[in-house]
Amino acid sequence: MTAGAWTETVSRLWPGSDVSHVHRRGGQLVFLPNAREARILLPLGAPRAAGAALRRFSHDLGPRARLGRGLLSLALRTGLPQRLLPDRVRVGPADGPSVQDRLSDLLGQPVVVSVTIGNERANRKPVLQALTPSGRSLAFVKIGDTDVARALIAAEADALRTLSACPPRGIRTPQLIAYESWGTVDALVMSVLSSGVRRWRPRDEMPVGAMAELASITATTAELAGSPFWNGLTATPDLLPDGEAASRLAAVLDRLGERHGGVRLSYGAWHGDWTPWNMAWQRDVLHLWDWERFAQAVPVGFDALHYALQQIGPTTSWTVQRVWSGDTPSVLAPFGLKGPAASTTLSLYLAELCARYLVASRGSIGAPLRAQADALLDLLDRHTTTS
Repeated sequence: MTAGAWTETVSRLWPGSDVSHVHRRGGQLVFLPNAREARILLPLGAPRAAGAALRRFSHDLGPRARLGRGLLSLALRTGLPQRLLPDRVRVGPADGPSVQDRLSDLLGQPVVVSVTIGNERANRKPVLQALTPSGRSLAFVKIGDTDVARALIAAEADALRTLSACPPRGIRTPQLIAYESWGTVDALVMSVLSSGVRRWRPRDEMPVGAMAELASITATTAELAGSPFWNGLTATPDLLPDGEAASRLAAVLDRLGERHGGVRLSYGAWHGDWTPWNMAWQRDVLHLWDWERFAQAVPVGFDALHYALQQIGPTTSWTVQRVWSGDTPSVLAPFGLKGPAASTTLSLYLAELCARYLVASRGSIGAPLRAQADALLDLLDRHTTTS
């Protein structure tokens, strides 16, 4: 991302302000490590907050990465790295309240923020961390500044309401603080989940019990054909503007329906993007975030498949042999799924993921996802026509 893209984002969060990229001259935010390779904007003048902004340790980070991030966090608390970092963002006086003003009102005390944007992809969105100047983390804020991002944070707000009313045992989720519009953007404000540096387990240790507990909050059993899940999945081709992709997906789903329509499955809730990088452990309680893809009445086992398959590489590297043979089907055994039920669940998970990617790859903003969507469609096409 260019420095201009970062300053445009800041301009939307500080409406009416003159926002500019400056070099070693003042500023309210600083690029880490620089404007060309920026990973995050940190608050200047609040070194403890800047250090705390990096103290996030997901299950995906091994001991070495945790140590490196912890040392960088400690260094930032001294304020020296900020003085040496060359690229800053200067925010001039605003015509109205800024994002920091609104967050200070919501959280009942003055705050500063860090800003991340993420890699170019269809679901990219700015994410803010609201901190006190002394370094206490108060909230995370997801910003909806595109149609895709707005839809995702609206879905996450609904998911957090559902989970608050029916919390799964052993899983801690963010609490919804506010979901509202700020000028031209929507904002989802959530509580902070603990993710300390010492709380680590090997990433291949799948949290099967927690996945089963989440699935159980809305448990049903039914044949695939006629189930709400299948009805929703088979409606996806009508949402696709690309006639060829829509026709190919419809043909794949027809073949899956003929083959598996009579299989009886258990359905429940799933996180929708359960990976090591979206979770952290605190003793025996699992802290789980990023609920944008939460859904109910999906085949039990989807979360386990997602957790396992997302770690083997991008979908462009998946093959029929790698996915349908080897260890992949075995991850479903703890959920009581073997034989035809396991094979059906695996095929349906891939079809669900393919449909998600095809819908998300529409328009110019979805271009980075098209190769993965096409690869999944090719994979399903080969599997359903040759096996």
